[in-house]
This record gives sequence, structure tokens and C-alpha cells, in this order.
Amino acid sequence: MASCDTLILNAIVHDGSGGDSFVADVAITGDRIQAIGALKGLAAEQTIGAEGLVLSPGFIDTHTHDDTSVICAPEMLPKLSQGVTTVVVGNCGISAAPVQLSHGLCSGTPKYSAFPHFPVT
Repeated sequence: MASCDTLILNAIVHDGSGGDSFVADVAITGDRIQAIGALKGLAAEQTIGAEGLVLSPGFIDTHTHDDTSVICAPEMLPKLSQGVTTVVVGNCGISAAPVQLSHGLCSGTPKYSAFPHFPVT
């Protein structure tokens, strides 16, 4: 590999395997990790210094009540900003389905009706 899109330098890597963390550089091209190791000197469009920072896989939030949030704001920025990349919905015996989205669901206060017979106004 002669170059990459993003090179993260000196990160404390927790790879999710259960093993000890280690300091390494990580090369990313597109949406794929291309290499992990001592990669200083590799050409990159963007270089991020991560000394003292942790780099890890995304976290899975297995118990959420985000059923309508993923409909209204599928990018889920509040979760992503905390490192959560996967949420499990439909917990506690409830679900947003069958949801009938009302006009304006994502503008201001979310409006939805889980029961079409009782529309939200």
C-alpha cells in the first residue's frame, strides 16, 4: 500500500478481541481499514494524531428506546458522538411498529402514532 485516505497515528488500539490494548497506526481507505501497525511515512490525504487517545470498534447499545429516533434521525448523531454504532430497538415488549408517520415528524417535536386509529395532531 503506497497511500491511504486517512492515517491515524499512535492510537491506543482496543481491537475488541479481548486481548491487551496496543499502540499502533491505522490506515483507512474509503470505509475500510487497510493496515494496522507502524505506518509512519505512509502518504495520506488526512493525518490524525491520536497519541493518548483510544481507537476501538463501535459500541453496541443492546437496550434502547430509540425506536422512533432511528426513523426521525437515522444518522443518530447523539449515539455516534458517544461511540455507539449499533442500537437494538423493540425492547421491553414494545415497538414503534406499526408506526404511521405524521407530517412534520422530524420538524420540532416528533409526532407519530403507533395506532393509526388515534392520529397525533
